[in-house]
Amino acid sequence: MFNSKSSFNSFAFTFGFGLLAGAAIGLLLAPMTGKKMQKKVSDISDRVIDKVDSLQQSVRKIANA
Repeated sequence: MFNSKSSFNSFAFTFGFGLLAGAAIGLLLAPMTGKKMQKKVSDISDRVIDKVDSLQQSVRKIANA
């Protein structure tokens, strides 16, 4: 009835969303000043953007191979 790949994709999406939501809540509740929090969020977002770009390049290489 259910496709195992579909179930895994659903699980992965839910896990990823929960991970991001938990990280966001943790950052919001952390005892830091606004400036420190802004810098921390900026650093994290820069790292995430770099990782996404790297992943996209890897996927393109695999797709073109």
